[in-house]
Amino acid sequence: MPTRRDPLQPLPVAPGPVQGETLGSYLHRLAVANNRAASRLVQLLGPLPSEFSPLTDSTAGWTPESLNRLSALVNRPAARLARALPALADFLDPQHALPRPEHVIGRLCRCCTARRSPPATTVIVRAPAHRHLCPRHERWTRSTHDIPLTNLPEVLQAQRRLDLLARRHGRGMQQALELAWKIIDEWSAGGMPLDLGREWTRRLDRIEDHPVSGKIPFEDRHRLAAFPEIATLTDLILNPPTAAVDPKDLYLATTAELSRRFARIYTAIGVQDPLYQHFCRVRGTRLQ
Repeated sequence: MPTRRDPLQPLPVAPGPVQGETLGSYLHRLAVANNRAASRLVQLLGPLPSEFSPLTDSTAGWTPESLNRLSALVNRPAARLARALPALADFLDPQHALPRPEHVIGRLCRCCTARRSPPATTVIVRAPAHRHLCPRHERWTRSTHDIPLTNLPEVLQAQRRLDLLARRHGRGMQQALELAWKIIDEWSAGGMPLDLGREWTRRLDRIEDHPVSGKIPFEDRHRLAAFPEIATLTDLILNPPTAAVDPKDLYLATTAELSRRFARIYTAIGVQDPLYQHFCRVRGTRLQ
């Protein structure tokens, strides 16, 4: 491999970046494709970030020459690379670089990865926070391994509902989704006001039918099993069934709607219910 002072020649194999890919993921894929150490490749461009990995998405320590050298290595204009790599776009236009709280570090499904970068390697991207699966190949991607969703159509439907909510509510969608996860987790730990055990058990059985499920932590499998209910609760948090502002009225209307949608009796647990506490916080925010 040439040293930093040597003129750079294009790499023999230079796959293009995937839209939204992290810089660390792209550099690792370049290194693997050319049978080289990722750390040595990165050092050609700029300082090696501490704990550099495919999750790394920073140009800290880079100069304009760093970007020119990357462009020479992959034989692509810097502006073209920046259209796919958010970290490079921020580097070229730092005045317009903004935090992206509505995005999280995720990955493409194996089918998408194999199509873009054979032989298959993991492609890490900045994904919308509400996107939990690959709709094209119907695979759950919020785990270390893909989980096929062929036998879980309600999960695909739940993702479509979240996509619609994200278009309508923007950043508020992420906050509502995080709250819904938290409420479901607290329900699971402290007692479920709705009997959803049969649905979750059935989904877990279907998930565990796939051999790869043994490699996936139980927490990830449980989150997949609860995903349709998460989407429903997120919808109700964003679109309450009543315009009332009193926490008790909001709580009673929402629990009645949950009972209707799930065809289950909501065993209200009152002021200790995380859902009720959420409505109290909402009213407190409005009064400030």
